[in-house]
Amino acid sequence: MTATDLADIPGLFRCETVSRAAATNQLLALTKQLRGGDSEVYTVHQHVDCPPEVLYDYLLDIRSVAEFTYSMRDFRPEGADGQYVGVDATEPETKIHLRISGNREVGTVDYESAFDQGDDLWMVFCGRVLSARRVQRRSGALVSWTIWRHPYYAKNPYPHLSPRRGRVWPGSFWPLFHACDVLELRNMQQILEHRMRARTMPVGGR
Repeated sequence: MTATDLADIPGLFRCETVSRAAATNQLLALTKQLRGGDSEVYTVHQHVDCPPEVLYDYLLDIRSVAEFTYSMRDFRPEGADGQYVGVDATEPETKIHLRISGNREVGTVDYESAFDQGDDLWMVFCGRVLSARRVQRRSGALVSWTIWRHPYYAKNPYPHLSPRRGRVWPGSFWPLFHACDVLELRNMQQILEHRMRARTMPVGGR
């Protein structure tokens, strides 16, 4: 990824600017507002004041993941099936495997991911990008994610692949995932709208 303008955007929810302790407090507070934590499924959504095709391209670009997420970083290609592997910057020993797929004609974009291994991508984020003009008669784009609670969130299915003994299973933080996704979509909004105002290319710093 080339140099980006993220440092010029105040208030982003990223591990480089928000400590893990502060992030946890923020997520706990937002979870109470959302009255979430125990749900089996949740949907997050965000309006972004940019063309729908710009938002769609941003979501499909692997480099964007390191920008709008709190701590998923340093993705590189792995294998021949479009999969990438990166790390959790707050715990670099934990690898994150990710594959992005989509259908531009209908605006769907899915993220399939997993911790520690890439043979069973059990965490599935089902996304949709729509024209805000079509849906709400206003400019811009709409994005939504729907996430279902997989049984593996509760218990590590591959404990032998853990990078070290005693590591807390990342899936156990499911109760905070709803709030985290809300804040990460706000990151996405701020990044893209900043770039639209600056008239810079909005995808991956290009």
